[in-house]
Amino acid sequence: MAFRERLREEIEFKGMLVKEVAAAAGVSSSTFLSYIDARGVLPNVETAVKIAQTLGVSVEYLVTGKTKIGLSG
Repeated sequence: MAFRERLREEIEFKGMLVKEVAAAAGVSSSTFLSYIDARGVLPNVETAVKIAQTLGVSVEYLVTGKTKIGLSG
């Protein structure tokens, strides 16, 4: 599953509208749509953090699908 699919799922799961998440992340609705449509554009790091915070998930989860952050060693 790709970033755009996880992002769409989280928006739906939280019961939010795309325009609400876009506004909270400080991007236009059209820019945000490029993150979730077939183009699958990835946001810059700052925007990804704002999106993740709005949805209550980690950026790592949105990008990789992993929920735990672990360090080896």
